[in-house]
Amino acid sequence: MTRVSRGVRIIGGDLHTAVQTWTRADTHPIILIGLCHVGETDYYAAVERILDTHLDAEVLCEGAVREQPPPALTPRERDRLAHLDGWGLRRPLEWAAAATGLQLQSRGLTRREHWRTADVMAVDLLRVSGHLRRVDLPDADDMSWPDGLQARLAARVLRRLLIHGCRWSHLTASRSTRLGIVDWRNINAITQALRIVHDSPVLLPWGAGHLSGMGRLLALNDFTLAHTQWLRAISKRQLTEPDHPTEDKP
Repeated sequence: MTRVSRGVRIIGGDLHTAVQTWTRADTHPIILIGLCHVGETDYYAAVERILDTHLDAEVLCEGAVREQPPPALTPRERDRLAHLDGWGLRRPLEWAAAATGLQLQSRGLTRREHWRTADVMAVDLLRVSGHLRRVDLPDADDMSWPDGLQARLAARVLRRLLIHGCRWSHLTASRSTRLGIVDWRNINAITQALRIVHDSPVLLPWGAGHLSGMGRLLALNDFTLAHTQWLRAISKRQLTEPDHPTEDKP
C-alpha cells in the first residue's frame, strides 16, 4: 500500500510544505498543493508558478461556503457565524504576519475566476466542529509591530512557533475539531475530485494539514504517490535569497 506522507516538513530549520502528485491508471493525475495560511512572499510566488503550469487542470480550493440567505439559526449560532464572517479567525494570522514580516495566504495567492470551491457550508462546519473560541487581539486598524530589541526577539520566537506549531497542531485538536475541520472536509473535497479526474487533471490547493488525510483517501481509490516537491514556506530567519524547491524521488 502507498505510504502517505505528511504535508509539512522541517528542513534545515525551515518549514516546507508538500506538493504531491498522485497518479492512477486510466485517469488524469490529482495534485495536492499544501498551503500555509502565512508564509514568505517567495513561497506564494512559487505556488503561483505551479498553478500556472497546469492551466488545463480543474482547481478545487478550500473555503467554507456562506449560504445566502442563511438557514434558520439560533442566536448563539448567529453570533458565532458573524465572528467567523468578520475578522475573528483571520486576526491571529494578520497579527502574526505583521509581527514576523510574513504574508497572509489570502494576499499572497490570487484566487482565479475559474477555481471551484470544494468545501462544506460554514454553518454546518460550525455545528460539527464545536465552539470557536474568541481571540482578543488589537483592532484590525492597529496591526503594527513595535520596534526595539525585545520586539525583534519576540518576532523571532513567534516565527519559530509558526514553523514548529504546524507540525504538532493536530495533536492539540479535539476530536470534534478533527472530525469537522479536517476529516469531513477532506472527504468532501476528494469525492468531488474523483468525479472530475476522468476528464481532466485536478489540483487541490488546500491547507497542508489536509494532505495526509487526502492522501489516504486517494490511496484507498488506487492512486499512488508518484512525486513530491517541497516548497519553503517559512524560513527560521528572514529570507535574503529566493527559495529553491526540493524534491523526493519516487
